[in-house]
Amino acid sequence: MDRKDKILYKCNLDGVGLEIGPSFNPILPKQEGYNVETLDVLDKKGLQERFFEHDVSKIEEVDYIWNGGSYSGLIGKTNYYDYIVASHVIEHSCDLIDFLTDCSNLLKEDGILSLAIPDKRYTFDFLKPTTGIARVLNNHGKNKRTHSQGAVYEHFSSACKTEGRTAGTYTYTNAPNIIKPIHSIEEAVEAYNKAPDPSDYIDAHAWVFTKHSFELLIYDLNSLGLTDLYVESSFETFGLEFFVSLKKRGGFTPNDDERLELAIKAHYESTNPELSSYFLKQINALEEMNVRLKEEKNALCNTFNEEIATIHNSKSWKITKPLRFVTKLFRGKGHK
Repeated sequence: MDRKDKILYKCNLDGVGLEIGPSFNPILPKQEGYNVETLDVLDKKGLQERFFEHDVSKIEEVDYIWNGGSYSGLIGKTNYYDYIVASHVIEHSCDLIDFLTDCSNLLKEDGILSLAIPDKRYTFDFLKPTTGIARVLNNHGKNKRTHSQGAVYEHFSSACKTEGRTAGTYTYTNAPNIIKPIHSIEEAVEAYNKAPDPSDYIDAHAWVFTKHSFELLIYDLNSLGLTDLYVESSFETFGLEFFVSLKKRGGFTPNDDERLELAIKAHYESTNPELSSYFLKQINALEEMNVRLKEEKNALCNTFNEEIATIHNSKSWKITKPLRFVTKLFRGKGHK
């Protein structure tokens, strides 16, 4: 199965669909005959201007232009779509629970929300902590249309890349052995200070996942009754992303063993020994570099001190001592 097959695996393509954030490369182009509507943050012209460096020939007319607020409120429909597709969208949402609720309100019973989600281990989110249930719950219900200062600072201060690349994209065969920051601390602080201004939206990956950490998060939200979207199917991470189909249906009975299994899998993913070994190599290399720099600094200081001592012990230094004293005394009086 290719990427598109995985995303559309559970979608009823004979029904009506919605694609959120198709950007410059829609998964479901209308020109190919899909019965689909689109929602994005810009209209067609705006998307073409923003993504002028890409092939903009695939950009189509946008049905709904979103500038915050609920999707269902903007679209004016509920229980309407058979499926919703969102590729690399959920991690940008300001309130993850609101995003799921919006999508659920738009879907028919048994409708599918199909998500393509970046795996933090293989993107510029590599250094960021995996999103847990506490952060999602604590952030919920604050009616914000912009990201918090904390989310913005974490995004900019943690974003990293591999040497020689413009984006921190890793693969299984090219694990990160040399990591560098994408943004400076000064840039992260500047973004942090701008974040409270609602007129100056700053985009960020507010939430980061691995496949099982995301499934665990959905399981907990199911248990708490905060979403009626349940994991129907999923595909393992391939390249830098994984795929999950969430189905809208009523009724959920938590099971301790099921959750424990998910928690163990999520923990193992976040402490992947293969990637950790590469990361440890860089830490060791940085420590060795610091040791060398300290040794070089000490050597320079010793050389400098030896040269100063040689000068102080020289005959010329001793002969000119009275003259230096008089000069110092004269300068002192001159500055009174």
